[in-house]
Amino acid sequence: MKRLLSMVLCSASVVFAGTFKNQEIPQCNPPKPVGKPQGWSFDIGGSYTWMSFSTPPTFSGSTGGVLGKITYQVPDSYFGQARSYYNIGPLSSSTNKMSFQESYSEFLAGYCITAVQNWTITPYAGLGFDFLFDDRTGYGSIAPIDLKYTIYYAIAGFETHYTWPDWTLGLQFDCFPTFNQYLKVEGLSGAAWTLKNRVGAEVQLPFSYRYTRNYWLEFAPYYRFFPIGRSSILGLPERDLNQWGFFVTFRFFL
Repeated sequence: MKRLLSMVLCSASVVFAGTFKNQEIPQCNPPKPVGKPQGWSFDIGGSYTWMSFSTPPTFSGSTGGVLGKITYQVPDSYFGQARSYYNIGPLSSSTNKMSFQESYSEFLAGYCITAVQNWTITPYAGLGFDFLFDDRTGYGSIAPIDLKYTIYYAIAGFETHYTWPDWTLGLQFDCFPTFNQYLKVEGLSGAAWTLKNRVGAEVQLPFSYRYTRNYWLEFAPYYRFFPIGRSSILGLPERDLNQWGFFVTFRFFL
């Protein structure tokens, strides 16, 4: 009996030894670094701008604003974006002051191209419209005046980004030829004057940091040149709107 039990135990040890020998031990692989999220994203933030608005005289000063964006972007796929900005602040010249407001929205479509690893370039085109409110105080024999501009423009541009696991560095350039400019003067209801069309441009240098999985913080210095045409009927010269500033936004990817 003892001899039989010994033979059974010996056979079982051989079988189980072979089983454990052939069994693979699971490997513990560290998680791969997470790249920049893709797909739909939402931005909300604020801006600071130093502005110069030529007439003459030239009005200048600091303004602040808010912005929002909705974006769809995937490498080697279609790109779409809707973005809106609102900017407000007092400006002053050597003779009088201005209460300035600006609201503009832009709608873009393009294609995101993978240039090399971690680097994309996205050409796009679109449309935009800008509402400017220029309320000036009077001085001397000149009465106060409120001017309201409505400007429609096309957009042709690109943005490019180089991405690390938790950082991105980019460049955005836009060119916008205007195709319709209208001016209304407060107190002259029903009248609108067509202004001469001109071409503007904007450049941004966005720098982003991921502070948690799908949340990014972006800082983007920018310069925007927005031209306003003249009116020979009203005797108004061309006006140049120059904006230097930066955007700070929070971005969330779905």
